[in-house]
Amino acid sequence: MFFSSTTSPGGPADIVLPFGGQYNTGNFSFSYWIFVDLGKKAYINLQEQSTLGKGWSVDIHFDSVGNVKMLNTLSGNLLNTTYTQGEWTKVDMKINLSTNTWEVLINDVSKGAFQNMYRQIASVNFYPTVGSSYYIDDVSYNYTPHIKSTLDAAVSYIDNVQGYLAGMSVIPAVEIRNLGNQTITSASVEFSYRGNTQTKSISGVSIASLAIQNILMDNPVLLAAGSNPVTATIKLINNTNDDSSSNNTKIVIINPVVPAVNKLVIAEEGTGTWCQWCPRGAVWLNKMDAKYPGLIQGIAVHNGDIMTDHNYNKGLGTIISGYPSLVVDRGADIDPSGMEPDFLARIVIAPKTVIKNGAQFNSTTGELKVSLTTKFLQSASGNYKIACVLIEDSVTGTGSEYNQSNAYANNANGVMGGYELLPNPVPASMMVYEHVARVISPNFGGLSNSFSAIVNAGDSFTHNFTFEVNWAWRASKIKIVGMVIEPNGKIDNATSTKIINAVNNGYVNGTYVTAVQNLFVPENAVMVYPNPSNNIFNLILNDELKSAFELQIFNVQGQLIYTSAIENKNKIAIDAQGWKSGIYIANIKYADGVYKMKLVKE
Repeated sequence: MFFSSTTSPGGPADIVLPFGGQYNTGNFSFSYWIFVDLGKKAYINLQEQSTLGKGWSVDIHFDSVGNVKMLNTLSGNLLNTTYTQGEWTKVDMKINLSTNTWEVLINDVSKGAFQNMYRQIASVNFYPTVGSSYYIDDVSYNYTPHIKSTLDAAVSYIDNVQGYLAGMSVIPAVEIRNLGNQTITSASVEFSYRGNTQTKSISGVSIASLAIQNILMDNPVLLAAGSNPVTATIKLINNTNDDSSSNNTKIVIINPVVPAVNKLVIAEEGTGTWCQWCPRGAVWLNKMDAKYPGLIQGIAVHNGDIMTDHNYNKGLGTIISGYPSLVVDRGADIDPSGMEPDFLARIVIAPKTVIKNGAQFNSTTGELKVSLTTKFLQSASGNYKIACVLIEDSVTGTGSEYNQSNAYANNANGVMGGYELLPNPVPASMMVYEHVARVISPNFGGLSNSFSAIVNAGDSFTHNFTFEVNWAWRASKIKIVGMVIEPNGKIDNATSTKIINAVNNGYVNGTYVTAVQNLFVPENAVMVYPNPSNNIFNLILNDELKSAFELQIFNVQGQLIYTSAIENKNKIAIDAQGWKSGIYIANIKYADGVYKMKLVKE
């Protein structure tokens, strides 16, 4: 079979091979040959349930430069390996579903094994994502059912140890599964790492046949740099030995990495309230926040909704292929669930620069003056650039524009951080948006030639930015993000501070950077008169907004109070006679986003 994407989101067709049932015990083997054209991609997934789209056990991405990434939305990264483009490659997966061991072989050579938070498979799905061009041949599978004995316990998962950084203290957890017929009422669990073993006895439990129980160990372990095994063993099941000792122990190799000093990684996500799959991006940005506090800064760049910043949206759109999509330090375009391996690869790279945020803030006028002081830690040359971003956390609104489309509603597409329990769309009253990009200055690419063409280690530069903090934003939730962009377009390093912390750092005068509030639609694209007004606002739209199609007006509570189709008109009169005195925001929707302006009713 030949697969090639012919539509912008991919597809249009899925080719599915059902495996004849939903398997969560026994041994399953799956094999295929794949040929990926030079410079192209391939995508395959294993479905968890017979009903398609209910959960993806494994997403398999063959990228355009010879890498294979296996991941899913619950576990994140599972296994990374390589393949050769432009030639046939044999791929085998040998899966022991009873013990949750998934081994991957490329051309009959084992590339490693992983444990999986999805413990079930039902079918394989071949789907050409954007940029795909590949062939599939000789697809086969084999299933051997599990035969239960009387008493049989297995270690099926070791949790809280993989993907963390060296120096972190974690409390491991061991998952045990009853593979026999007899109920498990007691057991002893051992956990070992780098010569230290701890044991926990459990009693008074009732683990039914084929059921799973997660056991949290009592003592934390300090993760060390380097590749080391962690071992979990179950003993004395119901105060005796069980019928099979071969599955009583699980060994997982972990390799915690050492983060570079003063390094902050940036994850920029393309999202939108209209995008039904975009809750996945929000969930994974929050997961990474919780797992790696202070080491990664997520930025949710909205598209086509009330939280859109045109500059940022347009710029990010040049390096992503769809929604949701994400780039780590402006590297390869990936699914948000796959950001962890890219983060781990970037966090260990020593930055060439370190940035200190300073600020002055006038809470009455909303004027925020920012200084980014960049010190080069290494000598460098080329066109390094500086950019400054304001993001806001805990964003809420009461209008329908804040409703979030949700493909995971009613568990329609598997578990997704609680979104599976929410409706579609999720009403504004239930939504809190994090990491919202409010403005980027001077533009997505940064200020060209921000620094000297040749820089010596120890050289320091200060750039100043001025922003107007929108009346609807909460200053206490705003973060100032500074980033240095390398000549190759990747982000070398970044910094993120709340306004109050930047103010405490002090404001430093330096080179003033002209903030481009809208790179693609100039600020005078709409003329408003009179403004302020006690009755009628007249809006005249210039040619830059000739694709405008709808006008919306919101009050200070974020409620939509006025809407009108524009229908190619360049002059609009708004009757505000019945409005209360105060500030209002007008949104003009056009082909590339939303143009915002302030109206003042006297």
